[in-house]
Amino acid sequence: MDLDIKENGTLCTLKVKGRLVSGEAVNQFEGAFLNALSSGHIHLILDLEAVTFLDSSGIGSVVNALRTSSKVGGSAKLVNPSSFASKMLKMVGVLELFQIFGSEADAAAACTGS
Repeated sequence: MDLDIKENGTLCTLKVKGRLVSGEAVNQFEGAFLNALSSGHIHLILDLEAVTFLDSSGIGSVVNALRTSSKVGGSAKLVNPSSFASKMLKMVGVLELFQIFGSEADAAAACTGS
């Protein structure tokens, strides 16, 4: 898995590429969003467009990002989840927990209320 991280104000964009699966990939993803939240970037934008596969740990980690950001008064938005990621999140019944956007800019605007 490859992870691009952009932090700007209260926003943190995490662009996940490849397989978000149990082990190093999930640990890296969780570490990144927890670090962002503790640094004051309370709105997470999760760009899942390039996710090729995610397992139950990956799904749990995405939901954990939403839950943890909400606890600190922030939010987590999805941007362009890949068809596989969408199917998996829908299959386990968590897709409707998220607001989904077609672009990072739209998700950022929803986070900041602009």
